[in-house]
Amino acid sequence: MEDSTNSIYALKTSAGQERNVARMLARKTKNSGLEILAVLVPESLKGYILVESATKIDMQNPALKIPHLRGIVEGNSKSKDGSFVTFEEVAKFLNPEPIISSIKKGSIVELVSGPFKGERAKVVRIDESREDVVLELIEAAVPIPVTVKGDQIRIIQKEAD
Repeated sequence: MEDSTNSIYALKTSAGQERNVARMLARKTKNSGLEILAVLVPESLKGYILVESATKIDMQNPALKIPHLRGIVEGNSKSKDGSFVTFEEVAKFLNPEPIISSIKKGSIVELVSGPFKGERAKVVRIDESREDVVLELIEAAVPIPVTVKGDQIRIIQKEAD
């Protein structure tokens, strides 16, 4: 599955700009000599994108002068080619665990998007097949059930098993 001549690099971006950087990088790759074969933007890895390249990534290359691209992650890696990221490290981002699987009934969450953004709520019910979570807003005078998608909440306090 992995070509031994290709390397995977982690590139640092401004948080929230990962997709924009990936799009600009893909666009510039077509017109430059960069041999970038794939770009991965993992949802769970804020501020970084992963790039597969046939050649060493040189941040001095004018084609890599992209807004919000901050640099390459350097570090001590087992990778002999200096790519700093192994395929095994990237594999977990290819089939991520659904967000809903980590949420339990009774957990306290914060809504991160939608009309109730910033509100705290208690998980009442979970529909894993639809990835919906039914919540009760904590600070509401009358308990109102609110149904949201699993990616619209952040766990604050997990319920003990």
